[in-house]
Amino acid sequence: MTYEQALAITKRAFEEELRRHNWDRVKAYEEMMLREDRDPQLREAFHVAGLHYVFATRH
Repeated sequence: MTYEQALAITKRAFEEELRRHNWDRVKAYEEMMLREDRDPQLREAFHVAGLHYVFATRH
C-alpha cells in the first residue's frame, strides 16, 4: 500500500464518520479508533500514513 492509497482510505473513512456524527470531530475520532480494530485495511492505512509522517518529520 502506498502513502497516497493509505491517505485516501483514512480520509474517506474519517469523512464518513464526520457525516455520521454531524461533523463532531471528537466523536468521529473515537469511532475511527473503534473502526480500526474491526477493519484490517484501515488499520494498515493508519500504520502506513503514520510511518510516513514520522519519517517525513524526522530531523
